[in-house]
Amino acid sequence: MAEARINTLTLNFGPQHPSAHGVLRLVLELSGEVIERADPHVGLLHRGTEKLIEYKTYAQAAPYFDRLDYCAPMAMEHSFVLAAEKLLRLELPPRAQYIRVLYAEISRLMSHILNITSYALDVGAMTPLLWMFEERERLMELGLWGPHACQLFSYRWCSP
Repeated sequence: MAEARINTLTLNFGPQHPSAHGVLRLVLELSGEVIERADPHVGLLHRGTEKLIEYKTYAQAAPYFDRLDYCAPMAMEHSFVLAAEKLLRLELPPRAQYIRVLYAEISRLMSHILNITSYALDVGAMTPLLWMFEERERLMELGLWGPHACQLFSYRWCSP
């Protein structure tokens, strides 16, 4: 019996593949059904935010950063506003700084809940996603106390 010869196949996986979520591309070398090599290309989701905010004031630009990571909007906005305030040499009162960090941490928790349970859903466990969405809703209610928003808070603005 003749031995079967397996050719190596190079395959592009993503960024448009449904399980790649738009931000990952893998160049895979396959030998049959076995992945011999994977070359990851990350950071493919470019939204042109830099160009959009080029002619905006700092206060007008801050809400754009919420939309860069809708899973943790306050963390993205926090980093932008901290950089803008440093450029403007602004110093906030300690209470305002504590509130900002508190909201950034709540945002981070919401992001982790969504990401970890989405991963569980990807591997076949649906129940954790449903349970943790309830907990995530409780954290979202905390967002309603401060900026009075449901998803994208747009809370921090630097005003010179």
